Amino acid sequence: MLGKLKTVKSPAELAYMEQAGKIVDRAMQVGRLEIAPGARECDVGAAIVNALVKGTPEIPGGVCAFPTMPVGAPANAPHLSWSDASYKMGCQTNFEIGAFRHRYACALSRTVFLGEPTARARHLHQAALDGFLAQVETIRPGVACSEVSQAFQRAFKPYGVRKESRSGYSIGHGWVDGGISFQVDDDTVIEPNMTFHVLIGIFEKDDG
Repeated sequence: MLGKLKTVKSPAELAYMEQAGKIVDRAMQVGRLEIAPGARECDVGAAIVNALVKGTPEIPGGVCAFPTMPVGAPANAPHLSWSDASYKMGCQTNFEIGAFRHRYACALSRTVFLGEPTARARHLHQAALDGFLAQVETIRPGVACSEVSQAFQRAFKPYGVRKESRSGYSIGHGWVDGGISFQVDDDTVIEPNMTFHVLIGIFEKDDG
């Protein structure tokens, strides 16, 4: 019962999440501008955390979730933070950060590549993009989460990349708010004013 109450948002809750979205947009822009060859990962992380806490001129930030921003080979594992290593040309960073407004979260995930992406990186990017767009076109009230997952897999599988984990989940108060996920075995029907964090995390041993 509590999970159901948390997943369907009131107008006030949606307004808080929209405000959090403006903060996280700004924080992601700050992170992308800070990344450069020779910059330390921890310094980029500090700039992002500062932006999440500071907020915008109109919307104050607050307590933030720990940003994940693994670089290179370690990025094949999710939810890693930074180190004191310096960025180098050719490295890839996978960002997932979230801002909060009155403890309501909005999250954003991006991949940043310094220099010219490899052919493999471009291939994975296109697979993720096609899967993402297929999901976004499918998400609407009355559709089951499993149908959204199936739409993703139809667009994603032709690229020969394996992804068995979920490709999105309900987000709101405290970030993950109800256990609803875009997975083939989740038949929860989407309702108006549900909110989702849609991200295509690909974790392979040979790819960051």
